[in-house]
Amino acid sequence: MAETEPFGVVYERYALGHCLNKIVDKYKIKTVLEMPAGGAKAAPSLYSLDLALAGCKVTLVNGNSKSLRFYKDLGVEENVEFIEVDSLHDTYLPSKSYDMVWNFAFIPTYPEKELLIREMTRLSRGYVSIFSVNRLNIGFPMHRFAHRYAKVPWTHGDISYNSPFFLKKFFARNYLKVVESGVVDCPPWPDSIGFRDIRLHKSNKDFNCVDWEVPYISCVKVGAPNWVKGLYLLERLPIPLLLKYIYSHIFYLVGKKA
Repeated sequence: MAETEPFGVVYERYALGHCLNKIVDKYKIKTVLEMPAGGAKAAPSLYSLDLALAGCKVTLVNGNSKSLRFYKDLGVEENVEFIEVDSLHDTYLPSKSYDMVWNFAFIPTYPEKELLIREMTRLSRGYVSIFSVNRLNIGFPMHRFAHRYAKVPWTHGDISYNSPFFLKKFFARNYLKVVESGVVDCPPWPDSIGFRDIRLHKSNKDFNCVDWEVPYISCVKVGAPNWVKGLYLLERLPIPLLLKYIYSHIFYLVGKKA
């Protein structure tokens, strides 16, 4: 089975890469643990790709080693390792082993959220970061409706954790001081209305077995097309964060251990 990441994912990866590079520079990040290293209806284990490109040593938990080929294609395979754990909230990995522990679009779906964030905090020597789909985006209720209309059960977890305001309280409750709060992936279309999501649900594909085509790799090799660069210029306009929440696809928090 083959699946090509659509243009929206191409832009998401581009914007995410710029955001992660700024975090690396700002907080002097050298070692990173992505836990877990999946993919949200996209090629797995690639959200940390730009961290590896930035020179970080990246460890991917419960990822898909088939994606190592993309790191090899860009010459940074030495900067990444894949490991497996039986439990994400009880990993038995050494404490304070990584400058930053993070994940992408995962926390709402995990049943033991408090235990997960505590384990992420234990493994970090400095920072914990979560990137989440933004329920304040105008496309989020459309996506909810698409599931109801198509009679496809909601599979994206507890939507409370898709709120930046709720997640800030969650961080504080778990002794993480929020040192940065922001948004990323802010193109002028809603995220996501749900048509692609419903199609993928109904296809019954096992996304760990899909042969993914990732156009973003070409962006890294030869440069992003002008439409991607143009959208990113719009994204960087100094618009107040509260207004950006309306159209940003992803929000993120960076927390510092107390």
